[in-house]
Amino acid sequence: MIDTLPVVGARRWLVLAVVLLCFLPAAMDVTILTITVPTLAHDLHASPPELLWTVDVYSLLMVGLVLVSGPLGDRIGHKRLLLVGLAVFSAASALCAAATGPLTLIGARALLAVGASMIIPATLALIRQTFGDGRDHAVAIGAWSAVAAGASALGPVVGGLLLQHFWWGSIFLVNLPIVALAVPAVMLLLRNEVESERQPWEATSPLLSIVGFLGCAYTIIAVTHDGVGALELALPAVLGLGALVLFVRRQQRAPHPMLDLSLFRLPGLRAGVVASVLPVLVMVGFELQLVQYLQFVNGLSAEDAALYLIPMPAAAMVAGPVGGMVLSRVGRPRVDVPAGLLLAVAGYVLVASGTLVPLGLALIGFGHGLVQMVASNLIMSTAPSSQAGAAAGIESVAYEAGAGLGIAIFGTVTAVAYRALLPPGTSTSPLDAGTTPQTARAFADAFHTATWLAAALTLATLFLATPKSAAAPPPPEHPG
Repeated sequence: MIDTLPVVGARRWLVLAVVLLCFLPAAMDVTILTITVPTLAHDLHASPPELLWTVDVYSLLMVGLVLVSGPLGDRIGHKRLLLVGLAVFSAASALCAAATGPLTLIGARALLAVGASMIIPATLALIRQTFGDGRDHAVAIGAWSAVAAGASALGPVVGGLLLQHFWWGSIFLVNLPIVALAVPAVMLLLRNEVESERQPWEATSPLLSIVGFLGCAYTIIAVTHDGVGALELALPAVLGLGALVLFVRRQQRAPHPMLDLSLFRLPGLRAGVVASVLPVLVMVGFELQLVQYLQFVNGLSAEDAALYLIPMPAAAMVAGPVGGMVLSRVGRPRVDVPAGLLLAVAGYVLVASGTLVPLGLALIGFGHGLVQMVASNLIMSTAPSSQAGAAAGIESVAYEAGAGLGIAIFGTVTAVAYRALLPPGTSTSPLDAGTTPQTARAFADAFHTATWLAAALTLATLFLATPKSAAAPPPPEHPG
């Protein structure tokens, strides 16, 4: 336990603003690279699998890294962890901008994940330390969720606008002024609080997690490689699944697990995790295919594609605070989760059918933003106060696992469908989708297949993620 009381008064909202400013670039970098795929393919001579790994390595590595950084924050204090994370993140951003080849960029993106893996759990822990429990905590989590959902949707928009006026490295350099503003604010406003009871810290569990998710993602992505044999698919799949099984067994048996799976016995938390993983998986994966469809098939420039996407982040950023305020007063996730999912399903159906697409994008953004807010609040508020750090770790892992697997799954589904629809003897690379009417038509049909899949998975989440009982409204806070 931390031997201090939550921050009171107006200062807590300044702390929240600073925390969200720190979180913004880490959340946005999950998707900001998606709109640069054609440019990277041309400038760095990157193959389709290399492009997928460039986008995906960031989220996949963070799945394991947040398991290390969460307990580290308990030992050194989450303010100090946040400052270290911002320093690593800014240095990695500069390295990404200076990359001269796809492998160099993938390595720099991996270092970027190291910095982000410190920032994300630190921001959640600092919100819990600042607000404690109660109604204001629900509003603060709603704001964090708005940034999470909004920044993921905003990433391609910012990337497209920068790419139109600068070179592709500018999408990483934009992180530097944000960090320059955030660091002095963190130093002035936040306090460093160290857990009085420190849990053991070990590297085996996060290593198993990283190997597990990378192995599974490699198998999914390798399906689209030319000339891949059964052995090349089977080995990483067995390695990945085996590592995940060992990870789960290690967490179940460890006296101080890095990811406390016993919390999954709580129905609200279990529903929150499902509501976090699947919608993030769907939205991030769908958005990657959408920006390629807009550029390859519709022939839009990076700037025009970015402007086309604006309804998604705008609606997502509105949904979080609105949902947080409603939940803090009504406290009924059984209503908010289905409502958000159904809005998102309606949006995917509109996009897949080519009808009122801007409205569909707005419905997707608002629906996912609302669900992400409720999911975050369920995870953080259902867990006991003494296990807030464990809950923050689960929330971080759920978000990054969903994003990483979404990019791999939807990239593979679109690529496989595209190849199946091509005329014989045509190039099977999605990068050549706009070269002829036949390839453009094939990629368009493949994109719509992926969009219908997004609608189906979101609808399935409705039956898996709705809490079985409504959470009681949080107790009112004493004024102060």
